[in-house]
Amino acid sequence: MKMDAQLRQRNHTIDLLRLAAAFSIICLHNFSGSGVAGAEETVALCRFAVPLFFMFSGYFAAGFDNKRKLRQFLRILIWAVLGNLMYLARELLPQQNAYAARMRLSQIFPPGSWRNLLLFNESPISAHLWFLGAFAYVLLLDLLLGWLFDKLPRWTRWCITLALMLGGLTTYQLLTRDPGVDFQLYHYRNFLLFGLPFFLSGKLIRTGSFARIKKISWWGCLPLVFLAERLAVLEYGSLGPWELYMGSILTAFLLIHLALNHPLYNAPKPVRVLSWLGRETTLAVYLLHIFFLDFLRGLYWQHMQWQYEFGVFHLIPLGVFVLSLAAGTVLALCRAGAKRLFAKKE
Repeated sequence: MKMDAQLRQRNHTIDLLRLAAAFSIICLHNFSGSGVAGAEETVALCRFAVPLFFMFSGYFAAGFDNKRKLRQFLRILIWAVLGNLMYLARELLPQQNAYAARMRLSQIFPPGSWRNLLLFNESPISAHLWFLGAFAYVLLLDLLLGWLFDKLPRWTRWCITLALMLGGLTTYQLLTRDPGVDFQLYHYRNFLLFGLPFFLSGKLIRTGSFARIKKISWWGCLPLVFLAERLAVLEYGSLGPWELYMGSILTAFLLIHLALNHPLYNAPKPVRVLSWLGRETTLAVYLLHIFFLDFLRGLYWQHMQWQYEFGVFHLIPLGVFVLSLAAGTVLALCRAGAKRLFAKKE
């Protein structure tokens, strides 16, 4: 497959899509449950973001040796620990005294919270952080058992992947409808039923042969993405709000097809700058945007009245995105400067 040869060059399309997915996650957290015009439709449109992140991760991990896989796992594990500590500090620092801090800790860590963290990646500090735990678990599974998965016949690997993906989604939708079943969101939104299927899909796309599948042109792919996103909105309208829609899954597959079969290599400088931001700041944006989201929404509620129609509230994700990118850029430049400094000392 020519995709392997293309990895020798930087595919700016992948990094641009990472940037778009990061902005989509900010929109998810801003509009979910907000009640403003178009809120849940926007959320439905943005549900493709997390599956796409997992698919890109699986695609690149398929080319890693065990040493690189271990390094990637440790990197994400460190980010997960740091992220939880940051969010814990966010909860404890406003407390007035030690007693209030202990009370807040007891609220953050109720009985069963550690079990949910270890089994389902559900962070008791912030549900938003489930992604990092799930990502670390998926990378660990790939490190320990990936060799065994790779030895299976190709059709078996696809059957396992699709069974996890569609089986988990169907189980989630059916059990959520039954009020007599204690089925929580984290029973579906975890490393096994959510993260692993899309990660494995990325690996299979990298290692499989799709010569018989006619490549969709870029001008044909974009209308299909529009139709898939429209399907996600229709699913919301008919079924109600879900964590994931079939339209979102189709969108993720179409976007990775677009990125890998229509790569952008020789791009003008503004596009290369955006690509660099997508490559170097996406994880920082994911971790930091909640702080900026709380800040800007706090300013909004303090100085403005709530309005249903399109207004300032709908622009908050853009402001959060810009601030998060700025902070991520500073961190990326500091990291690059530190690497150069250590390289000179050696």
